[in-house]
Amino acid sequence: MRQSFRMAAALALAVSAAGAEPAWKQEDFTGREGRKPEWSGGGNPRTEARFVAEGLLIADRGTQQGDMETTQQGWCADPAQGASVAARVKVISCVGLAGVMIGVSDGVGEDILTLYPDRIELHRAKLSHSMDTTADFHDYRIDIRGQDIMVFVDTVPVIDGQGAFVFPAHEGRNRVSIGGGASASTGEAVWQWLRWTDGSGNLRERFPELATAEHVVVFREEGVYAPFPGVRMDPATGHVYASFTRKSVRTHYETLGAQACRMESRDGGRTWQEVESIPDTAVGDRPPAVATLPDGALGQIGQNWRQWYPPERLPEFEGKYRVERSGTYKPDWFAVNSGGWLGRSEDQGKTWTKTPVPALDTYASCSSPWSYLQLRDGRLLRAFLVVNGKGDSGDVYVTMSRDGRTDETFRVMGDPAEKLRFTEETLAHETSQGVIWLLTRVEGGDDQLWQAVSRDGGKTWTSQPSGIVGHPPSGLVKLADGRLVLIYGYRHPPYGIRAVVSADEGLTWNADRIITLRNDGAGYDLGYPRSLLLPDGTILTVYYFTLDDHVTHIAATRWRLP
Repeated sequence: MRQSFRMAAALALAVSAAGAEPAWKQEDFTGREGRKPEWSGGGNPRTEARFVAEGLLIADRGTQQGDMETTQQGWCADPAQGASVAARVKVISCVGLAGVMIGVSDGVGEDILTLYPDRIELHRAKLSHSMDTTADFHDYRIDIRGQDIMVFVDTVPVIDGQGAFVFPAHEGRNRVSIGGGASASTGEAVWQWLRWTDGSGNLRERFPELATAEHVVVFREEGVYAPFPGVRMDPATGHVYASFTRKSVRTHYETLGAQACRMESRDGGRTWQEVESIPDTAVGDRPPAVATLPDGALGQIGQNWRQWYPPERLPEFEGKYRVERSGTYKPDWFAVNSGGWLGRSEDQGKTWTKTPVPALDTYASCSSPWSYLQLRDGRLLRAFLVVNGKGDSGDVYVTMSRDGRTDETFRVMGDPAEKLRFTEETLAHETSQGVIWLLTRVEGGDDQLWQAVSRDGGKTWTSQPSGIVGHPPSGLVKLADGRLVLIYGYRHPPYGIRAVVSADEGLTWNADRIITLRNDGAGYDLGYPRSLLLPDGTILTVYYFTLDDHVTHIAATRWRLP
């Protein structure tokens, strides 16, 4: 046996002089009473994941955009210590890369092991082993450490990837995944179990939670996926309200059958109960979408979000707009995200006149609920992501209006090299001196939020990375002493919720002093915090969270700055 395989055998012990032996976790897919793991993709008739007599059948029979069916587990792999994943699988069919696959990444490197009927193949390492994967179940195991990757079948080493684990992990991802992971490929296989090493314990010791933080469950229900909460407080009563959507499928898109849910707390977020409605007197954590213009009329800046169309209308949009097919609840329908508009009402909101913003009628454009505000001089401002074509990674623009009828739209920031992907998740704020700043989620690179600053009312901007690693910038709170606190999701090991403080109204952030509110997330599907400052000075942060039980729920943390 070659020396590298002896190294792999040592790696199988998953022991490093720098840390303790990682714990193994397991998903057992045998038996119909088993629980399906956390899913990504799918949601259409061409893909499925269901229990059969021998285990869990994962099938991807489509080749359209978004046709994939995978489960992903955050495993907090330490590249120096190494990590291992094993699965028991019988392949039925596989055509194309990742049609049936096991994917591994450790935040630095990544690779995909595709299980073809006649061979297994490490895609990035360009290494393969001939075998029949369809006649019976086999135990497949991948060990990684540093730049080495090894593959075993039924405990026998078959692929020696010493020095071959070098392809950069996409956006620093750190996880193991199985299933059908490519839209253009197809595959079916029966999976009996998945096991992986979990290095979260060591990482959580390195990034401990704030000791005085108090975590509570706002809403949790088996079989229900509950993401993206909003939060409001009634100043007259002090009652706090959380609103969100509960779904029967794990998706970030709108679905048929999704139900609005509203929760109330009368004790500062310690306990919660469901209510039918939220009083109109409750005030949110962000400026309202509708504001009074300088001339007394009401105004707003809106966006067009995921407009759905039947398949026969595709020729009207294809090429001109980015066509979205994932998340549809109508077979073969498609959506486009493009366009923004100015709204003006002269009868206190009873009727509205809408005027399109020409600069936002592009290949794609959209905005987030944290991106708008009314400036001190009365103008409305909203930030948009604007994508001008297939090769464009996206730029941030601002649209401003004083009268709800005419606009000024300016480019704020983007990546000239088109390597970083700017998103619509932008937080807008104005300081007491009239300086405007934006914080935007940027995918790629080191996952930092980018910040843009304008000192001339939004006409010109300077931008740079903020030093804050995480996203989105959705949970802003102003303390009584004027400091700003930004709370955001942290989608890297150890997964959780973090905060950072600014002493100059958000123009700079103390990124060297990160506050960890939670570090016990099971993976990246968490975050989007919204925060309120309670009358007693406590910060209440509401967010969505996923633990090892895979029940994505709404949680809250009560805390104070240390």
